[in-house]
Amino acid sequence: MTPSRNRGELEAAIMDILWASETGLTAKEVQATFTENVPAITTLITVLDRMCAKGQVTKSASGGRSFVFSATTNKVDHVTDLMNNALLSADDHAAALLHFAGTLSEDDRAFLRKAIDNS
Repeated sequence: MTPSRNRGELEAAIMDILWASETGLTAKEVQATFTENVPAITTLITVLDRMCAKGQVTKSASGGRSFVFSATTNKVDHVTDLMNNALLSADDHAAALLHFAGTLSEDDRAFLRKAIDNS
């Protein structure tokens, strides 16, 4: 029996595949990129449709019976949104920001200082 993965892991894997592609992909093209624990095509279509409903992915006709799926944002914008949402959900915004800054490497802190000074 093939080990299963949870939907969050599958969604993350699909997003990584879509971000790596310069063009949109059909569900079969997404499936072809998996090297192990390959999800069924019906599972991929279901998850891709759910991701469309969440606004993570767009779906457009490809001329045949299949559809082309594309990420709605690039990975940098996605990570930025995750970081902002996590920070905004903190009860103590300042403490969360300070704690996060304390986990950064010196190079990252220097980069942020320079970016803030230049903004």
